[in-house]
Amino acid sequence: MSTIATNYRRTLILLWLAAAVLLGLSWWHVVALVNESHDKEIATAEHDLANLTRVRQEHANRTFRGADQVIRFIQSRYLEIGNKLDLAELTRKGVIDAEIFPQVGIIDARGIYVLANLPVTGKLDLSDREHFKVHVAADNGELFVSKPVLGRASGEWSIQLTRRITRDNGDFAGVVVVSIAVDYFNHFYSDLKLGSQGVVALYGLDGIARVRRVGDKEDVGANAAGAPMFTRMAQGQLEGSYSNRSIVDGIDRLYFYRKIPGYQLVVVDGLDTHYLLANHNSAKQALWLQAAMVSLLILALAAALTRYLRQLRREFGIRQRAQQQVEERNEQLNAIFELSPDGFVSFDVHKRVKYVSTAFAQLTGQGEEQLEGLDERDFSAWLAQRCTPNRDFVSVAALRAQVSSGRPDHREVIELNAPHKRVLQMGMRCSGSNQVSQILYLRDVTRETEVDNMKSEFLATAAHELRTPMASILGYSEILLNQAFDSATQHEFLDTIYSQSKLMANILNELLDLARIEARRDKDFRYTQIELHELLTDLGKSYPLPAGRSVPELNLPGQALCLMADVGKLRQALLNVISNAYKYSPNGGSVQIRAWVPDVAGQPPMVCIEITDHGIGLTPEQIKRVCERFYRADTSGKILGTGLGMSIVKEIIELHLGQLSIDSTPGQGTSVWLCLPTHTTPSGRMADSRPADLR
Repeated sequence: MSTIATNYRRTLILLWLAAAVLLGLSWWHVVALVNESHDKEIATAEHDLANLTRVRQEHANRTFRGADQVIRFIQSRYLEIGNKLDLAELTRKGVIDAEIFPQVGIIDARGIYVLANLPVTGKLDLSDREHFKVHVAADNGELFVSKPVLGRASGEWSIQLTRRITRDNGDFAGVVVVSIAVDYFNHFYSDLKLGSQGVVALYGLDGIARVRRVGDKEDVGANAAGAPMFTRMAQGQLEGSYSNRSIVDGIDRLYFYRKIPGYQLVVVDGLDTHYLLANHNSAKQALWLQAAMVSLLILALAAALTRYLRQLRREFGIRQRAQQQVEERNEQLNAIFELSPDGFVSFDVHKRVKYVSTAFAQLTGQGEEQLEGLDERDFSAWLAQRCTPNRDFVSVAALRAQVSSGRPDHREVIELNAPHKRVLQMGMRCSGSNQVSQILYLRDVTRETEVDNMKSEFLATAAHELRTPMASILGYSEILLNQAFDSATQHEFLDTIYSQSKLMANILNELLDLARIEARRDKDFRYTQIELHELLTDLGKSYPLPAGRSVPELNLPGQALCLMADVGKLRQALLNVISNAYKYSPNGGSVQIRAWVPDVAGQPPMVCIEITDHGIGLTPEQIKRVCERFYRADTSGKILGTGLGMSIVKEIIELHLGQLSIDSTPGQGTSVWLCLPTHTTPSGRMADSRPADLR
């Protein structure tokens, strides 16, 4: 991309980023104003509701204190003169305020309404009323305020305030009852303007409304026991505000409540949030409209500037088209360098780094470091720092000197420490161009080096393993040829020669097996359906047991276990594991063979074979290396073996797309698991049933 195009895009990005910032700031400011307006409305409403509940708290408190004074007076007079007490006369004289307490009476110990300030016809039994029954058992000394009840004497809804009459000897003598009409509170509450859904209420701590008014509608006995204010009062918060959806009528309101001191009552006022936020919502809509207009103005200005910038860009179109051919050629060269696995570094005529290919950056782990502009000495120092001390990079100048001295194909080999261990082969080509003076190129030869090292190490290890038995064969053969021995000694020497020859033959056979498996992979495998019961039973019977050892114990399920495998290769792998189980448990102990089908959700069906011994066991470090070629856990030489058996097992199982795992405890024994898939693909090849992380 050209500088003009880059600057154009950068300018557009900055322009629209600035527009986005202005839009964001505008809307952030509007949101802040809306939230501020909302918070002010809520704070004002909370303040007003707090004052209103305080007034209602005082009103209710004075009302109940006045009622309690009347009750205590009547209680005292009744204990003095009994049924001679004339409540109607006391009402006429103004001792009892009939406007507040329209009905006052005495309920005797049987629950009969015996005295009243209003005429009562017939025998009125109130023994079933809550405000009577609550005083029968004992005198708690408190004024009882009942839920709203429909009076049997008055026929009106009222709140009953009662106290127990107790004689000097403690006997229950009845109940003084004062009725307060629900309308008394409703008339007071009707003067409070809280909107059509605003609520004023007087609740008992039992959650039942003594008086409740919503707008201009009266409500009696509403149950709000689950309201948050009752939970708060139980926690000691006797006053406060909260917002909640009413559990009585489902309307969202802001509430303020206060408990009336000395009484199991609470006053609460609530404002409908729609009514409360009406002014706020109007202001919010106006602010949204203003923000939308400002946003349109910002977008229009940004669009106009964008159009102007596009016109400027068109003026540079001719110049860009003139440079297009040069750019296309450069792109072709860059593509060649990008796709090449070899790394390239070009230097200008001043011997400074001009170009670094992607492959070079990946090979050397360049990362975010900038190499362009470095002279060849600084570049050489940078590359040398990343090399191992024994195979580091001398310098670009030294390599150029070798090439200039008539050795154009000269190569240097370096070994990098970072980002990974890597061996690179480095060469150079010099140029007489006015743009490029020299090109340094690198090729990754890590794999080739590792393969060569592996071959050398393998040949050295195999030669060492073969030399040991060969030395015994040659030594004992030479002794037999040069000296005469009795028949017993000769037999002993010949037995040693035979056993060492057999060991060497086993090593060669197993090396050939490994070579054949690695060369052919599974191309010479012949997959057939195998019945595992039959195979394991045959192995248990035919395996040549060491002296004094019992046959393997078989633990096979009742159902048939079938799988697709090369029977010869699978038999070879099982025999290697069984042989190890007996060899590495020299002190005896049983060898168990178990087969089962694991039930793993989401995995293809497999058959698992477990071979367990009770021998010397393996440490975790030995388990990690047990499948390495020529590795033997026992280094004492007392247990014979080639160290190739488990390598062959691992190759065979993995070519069957199976899994090999080992669990062992030193001194207790070892368990080897061989898990194989039970089916093949339509072409006859084994289906890859391994988990994804094992493929």
